[in-house]
Amino acid sequence: MRFIIYFFLLCALTMAVRAREVRVAEAEVTEVGIYTSRVVRVTSNADVIQGKLDWLDGFTLIQSTTNVPARIGTRFGFRFRVLGSPPNAPIVLRVVGKHPPFTNPGTGKTTTRDEYELPSWIGDTYTSFSFDEEWELVVGEFTFEIWHEDKKLCKQSFMVVEDNKVGSSSKRGVPSP
Repeated sequence: MRFIIYFFLLCALTMAVRAREVRVAEAEVTEVGIYTSRVVRVTSNADVIQGKLDWLDGFTLIQSTTNVPARIGTRFGFRFRVLGSPPNAPIVLRVVGKHPPFTNPGTGKTTTRDEYELPSWIGDTYTSFSFDEEWELVVGEFTFEIWHEDKKLCKQSFMVVEDNKVGSSSKRGVPSP
């Protein structure tokens, strides 16, 4: 009799755990372009060539476009919706950024790819890149891929172009495959 009670308790516990299980189906891009935002925190991250990640607030679209001028202070990216259940459940995404080669003069490291983890949730969120240093101003294709575990959820590409503003500089790059 105890065995039957334990068996039913185990089944009930298993169903309760599965009911809370987070499921990520896919993601859809909902908005792309150039944004303004406020950096509220900066954390060190050796997985990206800049060596840091910006944590943002007030992520506001100022121009809907996939053509981005290579200009210091320009932040470009996209909003996307992670579809799954339960709504607002915490998840960890992986962002893969592919770009023309650039070299960090402080470290001497050259790369065409950055990858980092992004704490997120089921629902609406965003990611972006900001030109903060002269050595980042390279024209060519920049692509963001959003992954959850081993599944690519979505991707978005941008073409970074020469800045026509007087006094700006940018370098020509070869788009990465």
